Amino acid sequence: MVETQEQKDSDLAARDSAISAIASRLGVSAERGRRFAELTSLRVGGAVDWVLSPKIEEQAAALVGELDKCEIAWRPLGSGSNVLADDGEHHYVILSLKDLKADPVFDGQRVSVSAGYSLPRLCIDCARQGLAGIEGLNGIPGTVGGALWMNAGAYGQEIGTVVDTVRVARNGRVIDIPGSEVQWNYRHTSFREGELLLGVTLALHPDDPKEIQARMEKAKDERMSTQPHGARSAGCFFKNAPASPVGTGKMIDNLGLKGARRGGAVVSEKHANFIVTDGEEAKAADALALAEEIRERVKREHGIDLEYEVELWSSK
Repeated sequence: MVETQEQKDSDLAARDSAISAIASRLGVSAERGRRFAELTSLRVGGAVDWVLSPKIEEQAAALVGELDKCEIAWRPLGSGSNVLADDGEHHYVILSLKDLKADPVFDGQRVSVSAGYSLPRLCIDCARQGLAGIEGLNGIPGTVGGALWMNAGAYGQEIGTVVDTVRVARNGRVIDIPGSEVQWNYRHTSFREGELLLGVTLALHPDDPKEIQARMEKAKDERMSTQPHGARSAGCFFKNAPASPVGTGKMIDNLGLKGARRGGAVVSEKHANFIVTDGEEAKAADALALAEEIRERVKREHGIDLEYEVELWSSK
């Protein structure tokens, strides 16, 4: 039986009432009328029904437990630095983790931090404590939670290699999972959709703070000189292809695609694996069309199927 528009509206109204009641009962900030263009670094994307913002890990776990009981769809979002959400109306709850950012707690060579904490800031904090192991990640924008979800890495380091335990939401509670039980692959992990990452404890190793800082500065300088710093981007759009002897950015550059444009989206002149958006009229559809054109060219010229590193979020 095909659901009528009237039935759909009624279902949404009942869902909205339930969301409002849950947020009020748990003391969670709830917003309406937001757009992904405000919430992501690409500054494009359509309307969001709800943005809920818990402030502590236990509150976030209780929140998703309640949403799951009511069968209300939700997705976690940190700084939105690795997300391309389409231009449609997204009828699910955005669980914003940006307020889960209490100061990290250091205990010897271990550091415990919540998912919403800034990854670059954590790298700086650890360097000041004389703890090494994540300094290569310093220039990666975004939150600790996003870094965990995709096993962020750079300059020979990946966050998964230093994870002691990960805190996740299970049945409304905060549960610790040993890092050894997680599959940490290249820009991919065994975490599942519908699993909320709340925080992590990292096991680092001691080093001279000045030496750590020097490595951080070197990595930062290299990023600044090779990547479109300050532009509206989502970082590298595609993963490096194992079948290619060169990086994806170089492969795209060799095809002459730097500067290629579709509407308000353009391939960066500085790094060809970055798609940036500009102008008030830029659309998510522009970035996706340009990305698909790149994938088609690479497939035709090299026989390689590029995989997205950016997460594509659909409103369908």
